[in-house]
Amino acid sequence: MAGRRRAGGILLLLALLAAACRGSASQRPVLILILVDTLRADHLHAYGYPRETSPFLDALAGRGVLFEQAVSAAPWTLPAAMSLMTGRLPSSHRVENDGMKLAASIPLLAETLRNAGYATSAVVSHLYVSRPFGFDRGFDRFDDFGLSKDYRFEAGLEPRAEKVTDRALGQVRSLKDRPFFLFVHYFDPHWDYDPPPPFSNRFMTPYSGSITGKYSSFSEFARPDRSLSQEDVQHLVDLYDGEIAYTDSQIGRFLKGLETEGVARRSVVVVVADHGEEFKEHHSLGHGRNLYDESIRIPLLLADLRTEAPARRIAEQVRSIDLFPTLCDLAGIPAPRGIEGESLLPLTRAQAAPSRPAVSETIRFDAYRKAYRLPTEKLIVSLENNARELYDLKSDPGEQSNLYETRAKQAMALEHSLFEQVDVLAGGWNLRWSSDGKPHRFSGSVETDGLFTRVVPLFPESGRHRVMRGRRIDFDLEGVVRGGGLSFSVDPPEARIGFALALDGTEDSAPIFVGRERKRPSSHPFAFAGPLASDILSRPDFRSGEELGFFLWKNPGPSPEDATELSDAMKERLRSLGYLR
Repeated sequence: MAGRRRAGGILLLLALLAAACRGSASQRPVLILILVDTLRADHLHAYGYPRETSPFLDALAGRGVLFEQAVSAAPWTLPAAMSLMTGRLPSSHRVENDGMKLAASIPLLAETLRNAGYATSAVVSHLYVSRPFGFDRGFDRFDDFGLSKDYRFEAGLEPRAEKVTDRALGQVRSLKDRPFFLFVHYFDPHWDYDPPPPFSNRFMTPYSGSITGKYSSFSEFARPDRSLSQEDVQHLVDLYDGEIAYTDSQIGRFLKGLETEGVARRSVVVVVADHGEEFKEHHSLGHGRNLYDESIRIPLLLADLRTEAPARRIAEQVRSIDLFPTLCDLAGIPAPRGIEGESLLPLTRAQAAPSRPAVSETIRFDAYRKAYRLPTEKLIVSLENNARELYDLKSDPGEQSNLYETRAKQAMALEHSLFEQVDVLAGGWNLRWSSDGKPHRFSGSVETDGLFTRVVPLFPESGRHRVMRGRRIDFDLEGVVRGGGLSFSVDPPEARIGFALALDGTEDSAPIFVGRERKRPSSHPFAFAGPLASDILSRPDFRSGEELGFFLWKNPGPSPEDATELSDAMKERLRSLGYLR
């Protein structure tokens, strides 16, 4: 009898706890995250742009918080969007290029919210925020318009903003009776710059040239070594601004739909971009390789529509990786371990907080670059050619005057801070060369069947190495009297990696020592693939500048399951983007 009473008491307690949880969940806000592709902050009227490109976003900013200095973790969609959804930098989530998929061990925002009781839904309009890369994990419903099944760039399969809004509102109607998280992605500002009427002519200035908004008409001018007239560039900007205004109108229609469905007064709406766009400010068009502000400074609006709080503008610098913990904070749940961002809610509540240093990264098109941005200064490190750029953002917001040579000490301090946040050597290979105190030439190549995700030159000279298509590194250094080297990582970690090394121009004479036991390769060139012998995971003993030769080992790192190679069929589809080479 006593046992039955105890069992009954336990059941009653569980029922009460479940009811409390349901009550708590019902009071949680609806969370809506709107991601606009390729949207520069400085092309929104609310951010000071003279053209009225964004009346609906401006009105939303008038009901919430506008972050004046928000910085993306990457200058193109795939790693930037994954940083939003993981709260991690690209080098941490490791979905940095085509052919990579998020590891199952890394939690996503949608699954975190779903585990806390939220219904989760998404409407996305491009492959780079879709299933093949792992973005669908955690969503009860994931609508990508079929793009992940048969994507062909030249077919123009990306849906316009009108269709995205239609489907997003459909999901609102089906979810409005419970707390939900909705992710909405608009692609339109991305090239092709082809806004529909009347937006196609809204900002048009007189133009007599041949350039259109089609990527095929200006792709040859995207490179920094190909110039465009100011008239041509302005024509592209006019079309781009039309795309922004069109997308803004559809976001306005979506926000109106929230009110019509009775959801607005329960909602927190966040609008953010994945990255910006270049219009020859630094000689390039498009995005992906460069880390200047036109590519990484993004708009960020947060409007809590449950309140009537006055609008605020926050000057402190924040990062895109801060949104994951912010949305968790709004939902009243802890963020998972491993998150690199911090909640923005203290800032929105007028609590004093310093600006947050922002790291941005890319390994796109053989550009292995990292930036460390503070509100008033910024360092860009180009590891593919060992170059550095330092800018004073207060006196030179356009980043036109490189101060690295005159402020080397300041740049060194920023670089130290950068590499405190970014672990470039975890799980990586280490190739070192050492002279015997006499000048020698060290040269060679490293190739992989995977993809180089880190390349770190350990010598001061610029232009003495190059990366080709992400799968080969060549290097050639003459007159070395002490030492140097390269550190690099590949994905997947067990991909084949081959070495061809030469001393003083001759491969046969190069002394090569591998791992703790200093084994000599049985042939040359030589390669490794699959599981490695344990001694290779330890550094060989040598003193740089005293013993002549190459020294090779690999740092222990993530397991092969931490990155997933896409199928050959998907790689072929991605080549149609013009991105995968």
